[in-house]
Amino acid sequence: MLHTGRTPSLRRPPPGARVRGWLGLARVDLPAALRLVIGVLLLALGAARAAAGSDEPIELRYRFTWAGVPLAELGIRHATNSTVYQTEVAIRTIGLADQLVGYRGYLHATGQYEEPDGFSASRFRSASSSYRKSRRILVRFDRETGDVIELELTRRGEPDRSKVPEALQKGVMDPLTAVLQMRHRLSATGDLEGYTAAVFDGRRRFDAEARVIGRHRAEIAGQARPVIELEIGLTWIAGANADDIDEAEAGENRLRLKLLVSDDQRLIPLQLSTMDSLLTATAEIMPECLGPAGCPPAASG
Repeated sequence: MLHTGRTPSLRRPPPGARVRGWLGLARVDLPAALRLVIGVLLLALGAARAAAGSDEPIELRYRFTWAGVPLAELGIRHATNSTVYQTEVAIRTIGLADQLVGYRGYLHATGQYEEPDGFSASRFRSASSSYRKSRRILVRFDRETGDVIELELTRRGEPDRSKVPEALQKGVMDPLTAVLQMRHRLSATGDLEGYTAAVFDGRRRFDAEARVIGRHRAEIAGQARPVIELEIGLTWIAGANADDIDEAEAGENRLRLKLLVSDDQRLIPLQLSTMDSLLTATAEIMPECLGPAGCPPAASG
């Protein structure tokens, strides 16, 4: 996936160079990469049972690194009240990446959960800011058809427009709902054979697919744990802007990710990593969030 056109050095680059190199080399920019990570991590946060009533909210936190350099922290909160679900995500860069990018992001998805069909999107909102720009997106979906019925975008406070043609805004769902639906399928059948989703986040249209690779033990937070390994494939279809994704060349518009989820009833996402990158980007659950109740409350401030 990542190409520089030069033979890579055999010496390990210093941390600052690694961060700046990642920001320049990645086919998606840091904010786009973080949104991608979040979407896939939400795989395990769907309603785990087809019971009426309210599910207890669950909160999880992750640290995102590239080549061992910490870049960001992600917080995810999901709850289902009767048949209505709400999922919220907060993102912030840390360390040197925060000095270079200063990214803050918030995503919120809501819709309906019904058995046996699972999740259907109603509304998706996102807001993000960095030293270079700010964006806000609102998408409303027809729950029956998946067609986009309202779309609002702003950039630096000014109205913006999506570069995804209207014909590709039909039969779609937001990225958070797409992975909740993926988890619903895995929980219900134990497999993801043939699973695909048409995803639209207001600015990009891409196809997602997933398959189960197998079960084994992996080291998570310094301890060997039983996991289910999944492979996630993402293919960009339309809407890539020059400041986010370089014009796709043959074979370079597809991204593969490895996702490890806990091999138990909770199916908690434990670790996500890129598969075809020159250097590996990884999101791993924070050790304090591995207990049965998830993460303890975050410290204020």
